[in-house]
Amino acid sequence: MPDSWRSRAIFGVLSLLLLSTVLLANSRYLWQTGAAFGPEPDCYLVYSRESAIFREETRAEKVLYPPPAPAPAVTALPSRGGGSGEVWRGLASWYGNGDGMHGSSTASGEIFNASAYTAAHPSLPFGTRVKVTYLKTGRSVVVRINDRGPFSGGRIIDLSRAAAEAIGLRAEGVGLVELELVR
Repeated sequence: MPDSWRSRAIFGVLSLLLLSTVLLANSRYLWQTGAAFGPEPDCYLVYSRESAIFREETRAEKVLYPPPAPAPAVTALPSRGGGSGEVWRGLASWYGNGDGMHGSSTASGEIFNASAYTAAHPSLPFGTRVKVTYLKTGRSVVVRINDRGPFSGGRIIDLSRAAAEAIGLRAEGVGLVELELVR
């Protein structure tokens, strides 16, 4: 009699482990693809690595709070000659068209002029000249850093309206650029 009790207990434990493994794999599959093995359920069983527990998540939560996208990497590249040697690649945006910035004071204290070739950078010293090349068009412009920013979206530089027009970035709004310090 004890042998049959033990074998049933072991079978039950193994069944629970197998079921939890299938549920975990299915919830990760559902989270990553949005697809289900059959009709889409009203809620998902999701495993939280932080708290090591299972929790239910409704379809609305899955749609409203998707996993965050990775931020684009800022890449430091080796020098290609002609400049000071420091080259970066990342996203650029522009400002100064109807956003109330034109004519206002910049972080450096000077008045912002959207028609000048200037830019905002989070850490370069004010007055630094940077060659900005828009990789989509291959066009370049030299700008002077006179403001701080950008403050969103993993971007590495904010160009004035005139600088963005010069390289063809204005219509796109955001694009991949290469920065090189100019001496």
